[in-house]
Amino acid sequence: MDHLISDLVFDFDDYEDVESKQTRRAQATALVKSYIITGSLKRFKSFRNALDRNQRHLAQLLYQPFPEGQGQSAAGGADEHEDLSTDARYSQMVTEDFVRNIYADIGEWKGIAVSLGLSDALIEQIEYDNVRNLSLQSRQMLVEWRSNKVGEATYKAFIRALISNRKGPRVVDKAKKLARGDVIDFSVTTTPVSEQSRYEP
Repeated sequence: MDHLISDLVFDFDDYEDVESKQTRRAQATALVKSYIITGSLKRFKSFRNALDRNQRHLAQLLYQPFPEGQGQSAAGGADEHEDLSTDARYSQMVTEDFVRNIYADIGEWKGIAVSLGLSDALIEQIEYDNVRNLSLQSRQMLVEWRSNKVGEATYKAFIRALISNRKGPRVVDKAKKLARGDVIDFSVTTTPVSEQSRYEP
């Protein structure tokens, strides 16, 4: 936390809140979940830089997705990547319809953006363009990915990014169904993200 404080992204009140947790595990969870994942891009980058100094193996998890064959489902089940290499539909390019039907289900998107190869500068610009609007940030992230990663913006790459970032089975299954062209009852399966993000000013 010293690094976060020196970078002016963590203040004394934040420090006291984390330290008030009863166990080291609870403190770590509060730090990452409450202040890093849902915080500003500056906090995310500061946290990643701190890990780079002393725990590079952990920092690498914030730069790229897990290697093929190592992705586990959120519930700890079998390899979620298994069918992505055998079904040719997953190798096709993501469409505008796909973006329109999936962006509201993503939630926190910065880890996915990093996994998809978007630069820190572009991530910061997306955040700036849609201040305090998590849903629209997610949509712009996908639009920019399709535009900047021509030939790489496949369903397979996106679904692997979801899995690597520990997104739940609901959004992963929905992405797979959309990629395959399955019929989906959107009134039942879609739970839009609140238009008001959890980011701090």
